[in-house]
Amino acid sequence: MCPFIKPLQFDRTRSLDTFLTKFQHIASYLLCDDEDMFHHLCSRLEGAAGQVLWDISPRARTADICFLQTKFGTQLQVEHFKAELRARRSASGESHQKLYQDICRLVRKLSLLP
Repeated sequence: MCPFIKPLQFDRTRSLDTFLTKFQHIASYLLCDDEDMFHHLCSRLEGAAGQVLWDISPRARTADICFLQTKFGTQLQVEHFKAELRARRSASGESHQKLYQDICRLVRKLSLLP
């Protein structure tokens, strides 16, 4: 990738959706083809996320690792997010801004789901 863009890493401690969105934007900016995207993506997966590479063929492409969304993403968590949104209340001492941002995060996750 481009030397002035800091390489992204995904190790499951942060949002997969955010990681993949950033990755796709950077790959598009750098005009990467699918093969380049695949190899750069593979090099950015760490820990448990990197272990998913054990299950794919050496001829795989970016679309072949879309099951990352199922394993680490939000696709199968609709009911969890709905329940979390219904139960979300302002914590003691929590600012309105923080509450608003968290509710927006949950709504955004639900709106991205099929």
